[in-house]
Amino acid sequence: MDKQNLKEEILTLRKFKRSLFDLYWDQFGTFYLQALPHPQLVIGKRGLVGDEKESGIVLVFGPKGGVRRLDLQEEWIYAELQFGYIWEEVFIPWDCVLRYFDKTQQTLTNLKVFTTEPEILQDFRSGEKTVTTEKKEDDTKDDKSNVIQVDFGSKSKQ
Repeated sequence: MDKQNLKEEILTLRKFKRSLFDLYWDQFGTFYLQALPHPQLVIGKRGLVGDEKESGIVLVFGPKGGVRRLDLQEEWIYAELQFGYIWEEVFIPWDCVLRYFDKTQQTLTNLKVFTTEPEILQDFRSGEKTVTTEKKEDDTKDDKSNVIQVDFGSKSKQ
């Protein structure tokens, strides 16, 4: 695949992921987004902990709390999300968004991801807001205290 086609594919995919985000926000109220580890993924001071460093993080989005200051841009999502009682600034590049799904998993959308920034776009970046946070390895090593475990497998009978 030549560079121009790759560039167009990446830009089209970002637009599509943003459109899907808008659709899930409008139609489902609360939904989930899974983001894979990426050099530009920022989860506030918390960062990725435990298994999230390998499998990514599932984030909850919904209009009934837990989200404030939501801003969707061409290259990333910015939001303040609540983790327990702490609000964290989150920057999610569209390139690392793997999946959207609703609570009942009736709708599940899997998408192509780029876990590293493609070289072709490094010079293309148009003033993208970049934030990097670094944590010492000892601070997050096997720390699962900040991770909320959600079991979607159990269903109640009505």
